[in-house]
Amino acid sequence: MVEHISNKSASPDPETGMFHRPLARHRLFFALRPPLPLARQITAAASWFETDGDKLRPEHLHVTIDILDDQDRVSTALERDLKAIGDAVEAAPFAIEFDTVIGSDRSIAMRHRRQNASFAALYQRIAVAREAAGLRARAGFRSSAHMTLGYRDGAPFTQDIAPIGWDVDAFVLVHSHVGRTRHDVIGRWLLSGDDDRQLALF
Repeated sequence: MVEHISNKSASPDPETGMFHRPLARHRLFFALRPPLPLARQITAAASWFETDGDKLRPEHLHVTIDILDDQDRVSTALERDLKAIGDAVEAAPFAIEFDTVIGSDRSIAMRHRRQNASFAALYQRIAVAREAAGLRARAGFRSSAHMTLGYRDGAPFTQDIAPIGWDVDAFVLVHSHVGRTRHDVIGRWLLSGDDDRQLALF
């Protein structure tokens, strides 16, 4: 399944006044995505932003599981290796839930106060397969279950919310064209294994 999403228009160069497309970088990551109706509800209810333009589009809401450094280009071999990682991962369906909204000085995200052991186990399975393939995670990346809602400048805050979640039955591989507001879903895998939460304890 491949989805092409683009909503950012060309922007004028501040010196020449000529319009051009921003230079894209390529970002590849494994993620969970909420069902689209739920994503639309979340976006509509996100009242911490000054304008709707500060919010991520519902189609872009996701929970990053594992991510690589940004690339100048994406080779067929890299895509093949990442898809093989997805093929190798077996994990059980699980529920994910968020009960807190945390705003930093640049973004707002939903989080949960307690660790989700099933999410941690899925991350570990993907990370083990990635390392076996000789690929490194993004420098400084630490996996934690959160969903960014958008970006803004403002004072940090923490706010409890009524729990929001869904039953996770799949994970995806996303190719994000950074700077062009475009996500391509280039792989999707169903979760159909046994409950493996104990893996997160080791």
